[in-house]
Amino acid sequence: MIGIIGGYGEVGHHACLTLQQYGMGPLKIGGRNPEKGKARQSDVLPDAIWEQVDVEDDESLSGFIAGCDLVLNCAAPSHRYSRRIARICLQHHVNMVDAGIDNDYHSNPLETGDNIIVYAAGATPGFSGLFPLWFGQQFDKVHSLLSYYGTSGQLSKAGAEDYLEGSLHSGNVPRAAWRNGIVPNVLSRKSGIELPFFPGEVTLFPLFDDETHLVAQRLGLENGTWYAAVEGEKSIAALDSASFEYKANPQAMIEKLCFAVEMDTLGRSPYFILMVQLTGESEGQEKTQTAVFEVGEIIPFCGKMAAIITKAALDGKVKPGLHHTVSLEDISYVMDHLEKTDSTHSIQVIDHSIEELSVEEEGTL
Repeated sequence: MIGIIGGYGEVGHHACLTLQQYGMGPLKIGGRNPEKGKARQSDVLPDAIWEQVDVEDDESLSGFIAGCDLVLNCAAPSHRYSRRIARICLQHHVNMVDAGIDNDYHSNPLETGDNIIVYAAGATPGFSGLFPLWFGQQFDKVHSLLSYYGTSGQLSKAGAEDYLEGSLHSGNVPRAAWRNGIVPNVLSRKSGIELPFFPGEVTLFPLFDDETHLVAQRLGLENGTWYAAVEGEKSIAALDSASFEYKANPQAMIEKLCFAVEMDTLGRSPYFILMVQLTGESEGQEKTQTAVFEVGEIIPFCGKMAAIITKAALDGKVKPGLHHTVSLEDISYVMDHLEKTDSTHSIQVIDHSIEELSVEEEGTL
């Protein structure tokens, strides 16, 4: 039995469809109003079991989790619920995969015993860390990494809250990069930047968190630089005020960011783009390549990723313990299943640096 908490939300729904595609189950879908979910989705999930569960109530969670082999958590905002659900799963000796993240897992981990807890099983964090690791397998040795990710589309209040909690977390190192270790205050924001494959000008915000730290360590990097590419004046202005306003009035800041994103994305096609440049050695030669991942809507992709990580856990691809998705050993398993289940994305590996690709777009390469 696979229990999916938040299984009739958008991420959870797509996770359920992918699990059904794999022939996995039975699926027990939980939420505060399961009849509402059943009425909307029973035609595409005809064999699912629908059950009420309140993520704010430990007794309700315990009743839902008992008897499951694994629980997939898609309830948001995940920073509120991830640890609570994980703790109750461990009480019942039930494994768990979380599409989201508790921002304190790294500094304050859970003792899992013989059970499995995998978190950050979505697009970012999650796939955004697995992708450069997969790309790095095409090198004998990786020396440096340069990464940009950007997304455009509607933002839910729960998604905005998780984003703000993650980006403003006290454990983040400001404007940091990897230089054979974490070095703070070496990067700065860049405005009015045009990047290949991105549809318009973006502002680059330095990015360094637990996921990028793990990527740097697993690749054995000498240099690693990550940026979030943000499009839209209103979104950028909202983020500029977030560090003060979110502390003063979290709900107002969440609504402000959602409105800004809505205004900036009106009439635009959604996208999630991850562009990674690696420099290293292959067959005794120095080489630089750029890998680009593109998908239209990020939410269905998050659901598919969560389902793939769930399948990995059930297929014995994850050892007992508390794991960030980027810590999974069999990266090819994840990428192979993504190719089998998602025809909406594209991956390109190009024998040029990002700088060379930028020149090519201007027609002078």
